[in-house]
Amino acid sequence: MQGIPDQPRLVAGEILPAQTVARAGAPVAEDAEPAAPPPRFSGFGADGERRAKAGPLLFWSTVLLAVFLVFWIAGGHRLVLDPLAATIRNSPAQALQIEDVTSRIERHEGRAFLVVDGAARNNGSEPLALPSIVISVAETNGPTLRYYLGTNQAVLAPGQAYDFSSRLDAPSNGVASVSITFQEGSR
Repeated sequence: MQGIPDQPRLVAGEILPAQTVARAGAPVAEDAEPAAPPPRFSGFGADGERRAKAGPLLFWSTVLLAVFLVFWIAGGHRLVLDPLAATIRNSPAQALQIEDVTSRIERHEGRAFLVVDGAARNNGSEPLALPSIVISVAETNGPTLRYYLGTNQAVLAPGQAYDFSSRLDAPSNGVASVSITFQEGSR
């Protein structure tokens, strides 16, 4: 292979920065403390120490949750909810109920009257004072009129009923609905 110049050889190498030489007159300042290494990336923003502390917390939280679920499924809900339901069931608001309500329009001597009959019953386990009864009459295309039926705070024994009947002037526009409730704040 005469006449063909040699091909340049490739040589692997590394370029190093040149060292600077300090002048004799200028002192070189060195830091007393070495520079702190840059923070390392640990995945999700938590460093290794925080992750190490979170491990036991996560473990015990999971254990406590599992124990609670086993308790709840094995019947613990009955221990918690049954007494609560009994308390609600026997509260005065739930124990006193209005039942057997009927209403009708009667005419006497050219006047119309709304007659409302019903009963209030104590379904609780303790004697309760009966509050005043509120009869709300919604007039057709008009206002709602409220009438209060006094009970003199009669005390009803468990299972006892208080029958009531009221005769009211019927609204001139007609009756749309009648509802019976207990007066709030009088229990």
